[in-house]
Amino acid sequence: MAKFNEFVEFKSLSLLYAEDNEILREITEKTLKLVVGKVFSVTNGEEALDVYKNNSINIVILDIHMGSISGIDVAKQIREYNANIPIVIVSGSIATEDLLAACKLNLIDYIHKPIEFNVLIKLLYLAVDRLKSHGMLQAKINDTLSYDYFGKAFVHENGEKIILTKNEILAIELLLSQRGKIVTYETFAQILDEEMSDGALKNLILRMRKKMGDDSNLQNLAKIGYTFI
Repeated sequence: MAKFNEFVEFKSLSLLYAEDNEILREITEKTLKLVVGKVFSVTNGEEALDVYKNNSINIVILDIHMGSISGIDVAKQIREYNANIPIVIVSGSIATEDLLAACKLNLIDYIHKPIEFNVLIKLLYLAVDRLKSHGMLQAKINDTLSYDYFGKAFVHENGEKIILTKNEILAIELLLSQRGKIVTYETFAQILDEEMSDGALKNLILRMRKKMGDDSNLQNLAKIGYTFI
């Protein structure tokens, strides 16, 4: 059985979910809130567009039939603003006409409802991969610094970038993927694909700390490893 604290990558995401069936919406919304940082749940296309235009949204999940504005129409309008944001269309049945329209919208997927948990998690991982590949996803390092998964660099709030070495990139992405958990010295050695001495690892972490500036989120557990909170 999945542990919800495993899905740390989803905690920084903001998701828009539109479904007009009250029971299905409430069930899926509760599940989404267990794994996603912020969930906007709405009942129709008008509300979905309003939320999208007035909030920072990373992922969109739309019921295909919901009142005067369908999920397809909402997706078309969102695509006018953003060509790459991950969008999923959900339907009780897959009609050929709807499927053809959906194919033109660069969707993550077109799926049946109700949405099963394992399908939902798969969709979220696919969405994260797309966000990273298009430079649309950054992880917070501290109050003034983020990590850009696409640019492979630290980015200050003023846009200034700090270049990282190959091993620094591997190390920070490992720590972020296990955020809140302990990453052991042995795991670092495996990921960095080399026999790294304790001294070499400490030097690597020290260089990263200097580039972070405020490194209070990166903590050392003596003789065990590191954790990023």
